[in-house]
Amino acid sequence: MNSIFYSVITLLLLTGVILFLIREFNKPRGAEEHSPDVPLPPLTKDEGEDHFSTLMNAITPVWYWRVNHEYIDFLHATVKRMTMAQLNETPGLFDAQRRCSDLNSAVYKYYDTIKKRCLNGEKVPHSDLDVLNLRQCFQEFSLEAYPSLVALVWPEYQRPWITPGEV
Repeated sequence: MNSIFYSVITLLLLTGVILFLIREFNKPRGAEEHSPDVPLPPLTKDEGEDHFSTLMNAITPVWYWRVNHEYIDFLHATVKRMTMAQLNETPGLFDAQRRCSDLNSAVYKYYDTIKKRCLNGEKVPHSDLDVLNLRQCFQEFSLEAYPSLVALVWPEYQRPWITPGEV
């Protein structure tokens, strides 16, 4: 009876040692070298470009650049060709155009800021304030500001409401 008991204890200890060794060998390399208090070495220029590309692909809605180009075409076809009398006839047009212009400029500003930071070797996380602001600008411009501008100028051609997940 004692030999069975000692054999079971020995097998349990051996299993524990094997699991501990497997866990140690499967740790990612460098995890013990860098604590949260110690900053990681900066990214190289190529790594920074790759990180920026991956980050932008992850946060940019699939429809955003199409809406952006549509907005620019819309401006050239309508607002820039209107006379002052036509512009003054439409209440809220200046405010709607200003909002679209500000949001569009903010998208490019945040985009450039994040790109510079990545190229300077910083690994910008998804929770960074500039990234969160950029995502907010994408959403607000695409889903609110631009459709309301179209509705002011061409009420009969305003875009029907769509769910972004269906695009």
